[in-house]
Amino acid sequence: MNLLDLAEQYYLITFGIVIGIGLLHGAILGRGIRSRFPSFKKHARIVSSILLVLFLVNAISSILKFAEPSKVTLSTLVIPTSPEEIFSLVINLLGIDAGLWTVIGTFITVILIIFLKFADIHQIARYFIFTISCIVLIVALLGKFTDFIPSSFQIMLYAFYQVGITIGIFLITRRKESDVLSEIK
Repeated sequence: MNLLDLAEQYYLITFGIVIGIGLLHGAILGRGIRSRFPSFKKHARIVSSILLVLFLVNAISSILKFAEPSKVTLSTLVIPTSPEEIFSLVINLLGIDAGLWTVIGTFITVILIIFLKFADIHQIARYFIFTISCIVLIVALLGKFTDFIPSSFQIMLYAFYQVGITIGIFLITRRKESDVLSEIK
């Protein structure tokens, strides 16, 4: 019995762990955003609502791309002879040729990278976020460059993880003045 079969057999525990990891990931990001941008505390409800919408859109686009990844095969990779072919190859390899959802997801991802760069996040929390993000990236790359097709269970796990991040950020950034995670340093 492999790890995925075991996780699927105990799906309630698995979903709980994945949601917990997502909530922790989102809470760390939310706390980092709040501590770096203290003026957000004055407008907590508006800022948290905007972040909720942005992260929901990002979660939906990420889930859609995870569920049906655009595949890259060796037969589609040719040596480019013109600048247009180079541009087309780069767009295909990066996976940004999938339309509006991809553009929105890429935009939100860039915003997240900027937030993470400027956010005041403890080093251990940064390692946690980096490790989880690398695991998700490896699975996404497997979907893009191999014949791996995620099962319904794996898609649900990814969806619960994304929703956990969204809810975690929303719950932390919506607080007006107090910070629940201020003791964690």
